[in-house]
Amino acid sequence: MARSAPVASTYVAGDDPSRLKDAAAYLGLDRARRPTAKVREAVSSLLFDSTLESARMHSVGTLAKDERVDEGGTIHLMTLNRRTRDEWAPRPEYGNLMDVFQQQQPTGDVTTESSDEYEVVDTVEGGSLGAAAFGIVKGTVGPAILFLPRGFKLAGWAVAIPALLFSTVTYLYSAGRLLECWKIEKRKVEQFEEIKALLEDAEMSSVAKSAVSGSETCYGATESEEDESSLNEAKDSTYGGTLLTYPELARKALGPYAVVVSTGIAVLQFGVCLTYFIFIPENMVQVTRAMTGLRVKQEYFLVCMVLMEIPFSWVRDIRKLTPTNILATILIAFGLASCLGIALFKDYGDSNLVGQIAGLPPLNSDTWYMFIGTSFYMFEGAITLVLPLQEAVFTKEDKAKFPSLKKTVMWCIVVFYIFFAITCWAAYGEGLKTAMTASLPDGALATSVQVAYSVAVFFTFPLQAFPALEVTLKSKAANTGKRDCDFDSATFRRNVEASILICCLGVVAYFAQDYLGNVASLLGSLVGVPIGLVFPNLMHNALVKDSSPTRRAMNYGVASVGLIASVMASTTTILNWSAGAE
Repeated sequence: MARSAPVASTYVAGDDPSRLKDAAAYLGLDRARRPTAKVREAVSSLLFDSTLESARMHSVGTLAKDERVDEGGTIHLMTLNRRTRDEWAPRPEYGNLMDVFQQQQPTGDVTTESSDEYEVVDTVEGGSLGAAAFGIVKGTVGPAILFLPRGFKLAGWAVAIPALLFSTVTYLYSAGRLLECWKIEKRKVEQFEEIKALLEDAEMSSVAKSAVSGSETCYGATESEEDESSLNEAKDSTYGGTLLTYPELARKALGPYAVVVSTGIAVLQFGVCLTYFIFIPENMVQVTRAMTGLRVKQEYFLVCMVLMEIPFSWVRDIRKLTPTNILATILIAFGLASCLGIALFKDYGDSNLVGQIAGLPPLNSDTWYMFIGTSFYMFEGAITLVLPLQEAVFTKEDKAKFPSLKKTVMWCIVVFYIFFAITCWAAYGEGLKTAMTASLPDGALATSVQVAYSVAVFFTFPLQAFPALEVTLKSKAANTGKRDCDFDSATFRRNVEASILICCLGVVAYFAQDYLGNVASLLGSLVGVPIGLVFPNLMHNALVKDSSPTRRAMNYGVASVGLIASVMASTTTILNWSAGAE
């Protein structure tokens, strides 16, 4: 039976409500539309977000060609919109009103000319808290987590767990002091800009009052550019600020001694890259033997890796490496999940995983001291990313929430570290190596994990090397967008120097290839502890003038503890170097 359309009349009070329902059903409005879920978009935006890559660039004050810093220290993203403008022949002139209604035939050829015009769009760069949290995870959880199980084994759980918790507490305390320094200096810059704006307004007002009346003003003038040099010109004309990075705050607080901070950051990042040069060849030896039965020397893979990493060291805008970093993140997640899966579902015979964990020794009196440096190395220089990630958050409300967010994320990471280290130590036992993937039982899954982690570390290498290369080379051609002879020669010189540094790292890796655990421990104790504990607290006492006596005493206390731990752990690691050999 055909359905009749409801009467389309206005509803008034007292009418039958069913008539409205029938009309809504007839028009397809009986069910409210539900908003489309945007989970896919949110996940995509997080995975393809370049917050971490930008943070690594900004951590040493390096900007891309489409970025600038205003006088307030805020980062702006400058995009260039290109439009085509058509220039037509003049419109016909009409002698009287009747000519308007008569079709005008053009005399001669009507030509049109088109020209390109460029519009520079300047926006404040920033992201969400979710992107910042994801950046913290990606910047902290890296290949170094695989060093933890053997580190726990060398120290014993009664030393390793308290040491890792202590390093986390002191790291978060120092990161908080660094963020307070950033807030103080940021407020100073903003206050200066407010005063400057008031003075400029007063000056403009006085000039306007004294100007001659009747002056001619030109509106709507737009010039066309032939290439993207307009973006560089706009950037040069508006550039006037400095990024408040860790090294920049150190310069303000420590003066000429800030070079120690910059050098420490470079050494720490180079050291992380050094461990990568040891980790990948060791894994590839295992992969080659499992797949072909051949035992290729580790040195051959080291040479291949050095040659393959050299071109990546030439990249100045590492945001271009976001796709490879996404792949590395996915492969690391796969590797960690597989390592845990093998440990959890392994056949323990008459025992089980809980029994194995219960039998782990609480203390190793011979090598416990090596974990002090390893516990600080686990953060892989994440202290340098604190300020860029804070700056990357867009709104003031989210900026205020970032410190507490960082604490929450870091504690979640540390809890996972402890669970991962204890589980894998119990599962893989006495044969545990520093590069834990080399300790997995033979099989297709173990080989796939080794390959996945090797690829992930290979693509992570350029991101870790970039800050160290920038600090070391101190290239004056930082404005990447310029296209002149001086810039080309400076770029070529920088690429040659970067290649030499990568080769030198490879040489050091050759001599240290049997001491991966020692290298990680020494880096953490000798460089990681001062960068993470000592300098941020000293900088806080120098920059935050209104700090309470109690706070200043705590800062000196944490710095002193960090200095003592650094000297003792470094000395014992060096004196007992052969004890950590594999």
